[in-house]
Amino acid sequence: MFKTLRRSTAALLCALTLASCDSGDADEKAANLCGTPSSSEETVLLRQVLQTEGFTTKAYKPTDELVKKLERDLRSMPPERQTYYHLTCAFQADTDTRLARASFSFAWAPRSAPQQPWFAGNMSYDVNGARGVADNTKARLLVQCDMPGDLAAQSQKAYLSADVSYTFMDFEPDESQAATDRKMALTSLMTRRVTEALGCENKPLEKSPVVKPLPTP
Repeated sequence: MFKTLRRSTAALLCALTLASCDSGDADEKAANLCGTPSSSEETVLLRQVLQTEGFTTKAYKPTDELVKKLERDLRSMPPERQTYYHLTCAFQADTDTRLARASFSFAWAPRSAPQQPWFAGNMSYDVNGARGVADNTKARLLVQCDMPGDLAAQSQKAYLSADVSYTFMDFEPDESQAATDRKMALTSLMTRRVTEALGCENKPLEKSPVVKPLPTP
């Protein structure tokens, strides 16, 4: 009972924190997938997750290139196999004394594959209807993205899959439940930029993320 209450409180606090932030302009975020305006929800969460006031940004792919690659991959996605993950953005704490880094990659995963936990020690989540998992160093989110035009039928067979790697060295990072919730919320916000760039007609992550930890089976 105490564990359930603690998880619910953490989820509520995370939702309240995000609700107080400026959501920014959706079109601008979709056009610049790795941009982080100072008042954005993403920036607030990155500072909390990386435990820093300042961070540097590395953009690995322009928006149009990522969209073309994901559309190509969806067209040729083999049954029962996920596609190649495209490293897109990385954020690193601006300090010489320790390492804190978050790297975001995106791919497609078949809906027909067994949806078992992806890694040990994870916490399962519902994020506005999308399924996610996270722990201290990783996060993943599966999102239904209904693509337009000739990709419509194929998109019904796949999830957009976001994969995030968190690296911490030379200090003890926050490993609380609330910290894991924030990692999941940040994953959702960065994935929303990709769904907007792809033009997902169902707008799966349009609303601010409500992060709900799920009970462990």
